[in-house]
Amino acid sequence: MKQTTIAIIGGGATGVATFLNLVIKLRTQPLEGRVKIVLLEKSGEFGPGLAYGSHQKGHILNTAAGLMGIFPDEPLHFVEWLQQHSATIKEQFPDLDLDENTYVPRFLYGDYVKEQLQEYLQIARQHNIEVSLQKEEVTDAAISEREILLTLASGDELKVTLAVLATGTPKPNNFPHLLQSPQYIDFPWPSRRLLQNIPKDATVAMLGTSLTAIDTVVTLTDNGHTGPMTLYSRHGLLPRVQSPFDVSFERKALTLENIRKLIREEKRDLRAKDLFRLFRADAERVMGSGQDWKEFNRIDKPHLELLEHDLELALAGKSVFQNLSFSTRYLSFEVWKLLSTDEKTRFLKWFGPHWDINRHSIPVQNARKLISLLQKGQLTVKAHSSKVEWEAGEKQFSLHLEDGSVDKAPYVVNATGTAKKVEKMNIQLLDNLLKKKFIATHQAGGVIADPNTLQLHVPAQPEALLFGAGQLLVGELFDTNSVWFNVARIESMTQHILHRLRHGGTA
Repeated sequence: MKQTTIAIIGGGATGVATFLNLVIKLRTQPLEGRVKIVLLEKSGEFGPGLAYGSHQKGHILNTAAGLMGIFPDEPLHFVEWLQQHSATIKEQFPDLDLDENTYVPRFLYGDYVKEQLQEYLQIARQHNIEVSLQKEEVTDAAISEREILLTLASGDELKVTLAVLATGTPKPNNFPHLLQSPQYIDFPWPSRRLLQNIPKDATVAMLGTSLTAIDTVVTLTDNGHTGPMTLYSRHGLLPRVQSPFDVSFERKALTLENIRKLIREEKRDLRAKDLFRLFRADAERVMGSGQDWKEFNRIDKPHLELLEHDLELALAGKSVFQNLSFSTRYLSFEVWKLLSTDEKTRFLKWFGPHWDINRHSIPVQNARKLISLLQKGQLTVKAHSSKVEWEAGEKQFSLHLEDGSVDKAPYVVNATGTAKKVEKMNIQLLDNLLKKKFIATHQAGGVIADPNTLQLHVPAQPEALLFGAGQLLVGELFDTNSVWFNVARIESMTQHILHRLRHGGTA
């Protein structure tokens, strides 16, 4: 009897979403012969992954609950789950609102994902779909158009028909020269690494100013850290503050219709500066024309004043850039596909940091914590960071700034967030696949793939059934840190996977 074996490499939210989608489709449209799905997760913790595995109450989602449903086209499914479990949740969090605009503790989402996995494990087995959950790390693979042979860290091998790389949130390997330095923490997750290794009164330097860095600050302070903390980055930009309720923004310039019209009438490719011009037109329609846009550059401006102003705007629902950026969440992928690789790279270079601080912002609760820390002087943010070195004789790190000044700190945390360049993703499997040319790097980040089907480009084996999801495809997909977006892409991917399998591996 024919057997089809599908491997999902990674057991976090992206891997689980892939599994759920496959089971839902196979339940109503089974494949010929036996079907086996193997989920491989090196931690053995299937469901939460690193992103949602923290059990600290102060660790909250950076996205409102109303966009966190793990099933396609059901963004409110997580909210419904919260309300179904309200009695238990309210015992721990009596003041927590369980609606679509709330930002809930991360571990609740981890519990939600784990519960969906358990339910669909039962459904799969009821429909004769064999499922195996293995605590294993995949370290290498041999890929042909007919099969994929996975090498496991245990020394075993696993032969599969098809593999999906759902490698999740890999820690970045962007400071390799510090890896052997005592008192260097190369990734803030799981949070116990911070709490076990850093004395509460120690001076701590954190590399990065994005949401990962903010979460690192919250982790330390919620656990009683009293020492000074400084965030370092090239630009020193803190994320802006997310309104605690949905604020609609009607775009009239930055629309897919206008973008396609521009391409058609001007008979040329879309450019990054076209998007900025359309964004500016919509913003000025609300703020008034004639704005001096150089004034909106936030680099080198007082962080406390900026954050207090952002919080005020967010609470009033009047953060124009924030609301406009957020309104593009269902548009950005379609527009991203219209940009050439060079223009994608240009967008990330020119506008990337400014886009990120508006589109991926801080929940109000965390903004208030940061304001308090800045007011007390316990937290400082510095731009123009150039390099960091371990000084063995002094037993501390030297952090160099572009003006020639040098700061000292006994502890450094790499809180730069998830790596975009695949070479910087600290995953042995990806390193080996790159060496063998089984995957190809994308200029804008991650690897090259078909953005519609998520089938990876395997240079030597173009028909190989190797797929990817999530951060691994950031250059192709752009918005890979949004659950709802990943779920939508996984829906398309699994539909294509089953089509390929039903037609003997042909397109």
